[in-house]
Amino acid sequence: MTLLVSLPAFFRDGMNYKELVESHPEIMRDRHALSFSEQRRPADIADAFARSGVVMLKGALAPQTLETCVKAFRCFVDAPEASRTGRRRNGGANHSGSWYSPWAVRHQDCFPTAIIISALLRSWTWDVVEEICGSSHIAIVLKFCTARRGIDSPLGVGAHQDAKVVAPDIPLSIWIPLHHIVPNLNSGLGFVVPHPGRLLPTLPHDDVSAEFVLADPARLWIPAFAAGDLTIHSRFSPHFTTGYGTLSDRFSLEIRVTPRSDLSPTHEDPAICVSRRNGIPTIVEARSSAVSGAQAFLDCQQLAQAASEGVRKVGI
Repeated sequence: MTLLVSLPAFFRDGMNYKELVESHPEIMRDRHALSFSEQRRPADIADAFARSGVVMLKGALAPQTLETCVKAFRCFVDAPEASRTGRRRNGGANHSGSWYSPWAVRHQDCFPTAIIISALLRSWTWDVVEEICGSSHIAIVLKFCTARRGIDSPLGVGAHQDAKVVAPDIPLSIWIPLHHIVPNLNSGLGFVVPHPGRLLPTLPHDDVSAEFVLADPARLWIPAFAAGDLTIHSRFSPHFTTGYGTLSDRFSLEIRVTPRSDLSPTHEDPAICVSRRNGIPTIVEARSSAVSGAQAFLDCQQLAQAASEGVRKVGI
């Protein structure tokens, strides 16, 4: 079913993101007060998330950590094809970049996604994740996580919801650019707020229509990200990848999580389970099959830094 919305006349011939931010620069400001620092209570941030479907956490990760990760990711992307065995598993490429299963991104013994996950578990971000999920027993659903190298290509306006294009039962996604993002200079993420709390009608390719996105620019937010900022958005949050045509690179990770009790057996290959040990978020279980190709990632030193000594390895 196509969603029909009355559209302002100057939008009717179609619009790309460069035109959108230049005609409505106010959408780059946080007019909805959805950016938070470590000083705010996790409960306050979770309340804002429940209302809006998205929050930004400022300074959640150390820029030095991200710098290490982006260097390794770039080396992986630039390496000869023969040295990147398994890189295409659950991945692909097109004119706007390439995307990979997070366990496939590796440079020598460095797994950028493992470094990020370990850092997240030691960050105040995880307090917010637990508050949103209503549990300290969390599953990181690696099956639906994505490591992406984006090339900033000109893109037309549209949006999607993860409940439609990923899985209807994964409640939230953490989007982490590995460097700063400036709208109109490099590709980022944008949101329609508040989220509708339900699935919207979509076009045949599962996107929400441009008419819906552009119906009211007051609902749009295309934030800038400093290195270390991240966003958390809900499965029903209409959001979009921006593209301005600068051809600049963007490296990012999308981490999807759910309460451990809600993890479907169809989603757990591979997955990491996190609980608190002595008050500290700790990896207590790793689940994978031999065919997933994730074992080296799950056994890597970077992930072990956040794991308990008796971490349970479950073969599927």
